[in-house]
Amino acid sequence: MTYDHGTSRPPALLPPARIGIAAPASAPLDPDALDRGIAVLRSRGFDVVHEPPVEAPVGYLAAPDAVRAESLNRLLRRDDIHAIVCARGGYGTLRLLDRLDYGAARRHPKLLVGYSDITALQLALYRHAGWTSISGPMAAVEWPDPDPWSERRFLELARGVVPSPLDNPDGSPLQVLTPGHAEGVLLGGNLTMIVRLVGTPYLPSLDGAVLFFEDVGEPPYRVDALLAQLHLAGHLDRLAGVVVGGFTEADPPAGRPSLTLEQVLRDRFAGSAYPVATGLRYGHFPVKTSVPIGVRARLAADDGQAFLHLLEPVVAGGEGTP
Repeated sequence: MTYDHGTSRPPALLPPARIGIAAPASAPLDPDALDRGIAVLRSRGFDVVHEPPVEAPVGYLAAPDAVRAESLNRLLRRDDIHAIVCARGGYGTLRLLDRLDYGAARRHPKLLVGYSDITALQLALYRHAGWTSISGPMAAVEWPDPDPWSERRFLELARGVVPSPLDNPDGSPLQVLTPGHAEGVLLGGNLTMIVRLVGTPYLPSLDGAVLFFEDVGEPPYRVDALLAQLHLAGHLDRLAGVVVGGFTEADPPAGRPSLTLEQVLRDRFAGSAYPVATGLRYGHFPVKTSVPIGVRARLAADDGQAFLHLLEPVVAGGEGTP
């Protein structure tokens, strides 16, 4: 399910729009990275608002839960903020989902940007406030030294361009695991975070969705378990299609028997009733595409190659097709 009144698209992100910086998960690993990232965003013409936490990080958390939640809620409640760009992922977003002001989010839609741990926040706000968002570059990770292609793709999406297909940086097509054609709402992000929302009130229905996912640091047996849990919970049964992104730092333990990631994916999806494509350059890569969440898309997988076509912009009042 989505919010009862449908999707609530944020306005297109064009300079000098105001961007709020949020840290709902972990603090930046490099203390100077966030300042550098904010400086780059400002150099692109954006008005960036950042209120550093009043308390120091606590272990792997950027600040205590109450502080992080209130900081995020202040941004949700402001009607002069056009977008929220997260500082980084890490861990901690799950601890905030039941503390957020979803009513304010419904009243003041904003473009939420992040990936990895931020997936939980994006899917929760899609379900409870109808927010579309972008799984894309974060202020203390990519923005301090942005890759030109990756930055261009993000800014295209953020201003309302509808690239079709949503291509890889090198222009290579996706690979076909299971052929077919499908249309549906594009939902997904980090696979681990999607699975952690199973059984909670924050996972949207995946019925009829084109599910996309990636992960980092998960060897094949753990990816196998994550997909098995989605299957056993019934979330893979009524998908429209699947697009597989990158699985980085995912080598199996040395000297231990293992399936390959390709074998895991084939065991799970070969012969599925919907198309499945692999090879999207999306995830924990320095050079990658951004992917919108909550927009309709078409997956065409046949003749040995696959293409993911966006059917609508992620923002309202944007520039349309390139």
